[in-house]
Amino acid sequence: MSAVEHTVSDAMAGKCVLVVEDDYVLAREVCNDLKNHGVNVLGPAPTVHYASLIIGRRRLDGAILDIKLFGQEVYELVDVLMARGVPIIFATAYQQDRIDARYRSVDTLHKPLDLGHLRRKVAAFRPQQPAAPITAPEPDSAPGPVRARDSIEDRWARLMFDAMRDGA
Repeated sequence: MSAVEHTVSDAMAGKCVLVVEDDYVLAREVCNDLKNHGVNVLGPAPTVHYASLIIGRRRLDGAILDIKLFGQEVYELVDVLMARGVPIIFATAYQQDRIDARYRSVDTLHKPLDLGHLRRKVAAFRPQQPAAPITAPEPDSAPGPVRARDSIEDRWARLMFDAMRDGA
């Protein structure tokens, strides 16, 4: 490991980072890479709803978000995270002009991801000033068994999360 890589790893160690990605293979790769560099990873969360359940009231040092998850955009979650002062990186295939104009200032890495570049961005996470009061209520329940009212995306998310937790 080079001196620069060692410095990056040291700066990442102990950070709590949320990963929101619906591509299982990419999510696993990103989460494992971050864990191997000492990051406490929350996720991967394949849906906005599941990400909200995972974070609850936890303190986050940053978040890595794909913009589109099973057809749903993550901007509502971005608003919540920005209101909490959480630094965000978009990890997306979207070009800049396809990102909602309100969020074009968010740091963006384009797929396919360069994990070295992602690690440097995570190492640079610093608390931000909260952007605005939180408008969405925080969930007060942890993920539980499948319920009839769960959408197919939420069921899929729960299965993916369990598989990642058990197989990682």
